[in-house]
Amino acid sequence: MREFNVLKVLAVALILGLLVTTPFWQVAYSKEGTGSILDKPGRFFDLKIPEGFKPAPSDEPGILKWKKGSGEIYLVVGDLIADSDDQAFKELRKAATGDKRLEEVKTLRVEGGKALLWKEVPPNDDGRLQIWRIIAVTKKKKMINIDFMAPVKDFSSFVSSFEDAVKSFKLR
Repeated sequence: MREFNVLKVLAVALILGLLVTTPFWQVAYSKEGTGSILDKPGRFFDLKIPEGFKPAPSDEPGILKWKKGSGEIYLVVGDLIADSDDQAFKELRKAATGDKRLEEVKTLRVEGGKALLWKEVPPNDDGRLQIWRIIAVTKKKKMINIDFMAPVKDFSSFVSSFEDAVKSFKLR
């Protein structure tokens, strides 16, 4: 039991480290809100923002956000705070696999690193958010967190768009 708690703490620490480590490497996102979010040379990942999602202001510096109705996509990139990208990924996967709040934990096939897709169990309250999350750890010591979310009552209308975005995710 104690080992499981340590893994959860490590996973949370890695995610918090990701959210806090911003010099957010000047990301160039498309003002039009569609297509590739990284238009500058030197990018190390790509994600196609679903049609109809438009850039939205974010309360936090270094976090990119897109909205369409009640659906939202958040993207954060930061430096990996663990010594080993492989070990960080293993710990994140282990912690996610044991989390009862997740209905699915899937490894995504990406070159240049490793990624997980977490699908949360829908909350019982229709007004609460349901979330899918991509967590990627790159060989370049970067961590990427992408949240796809909408209220439970609306989530099914966004599933196709979110699935397309997940399929478009690539590391370079």
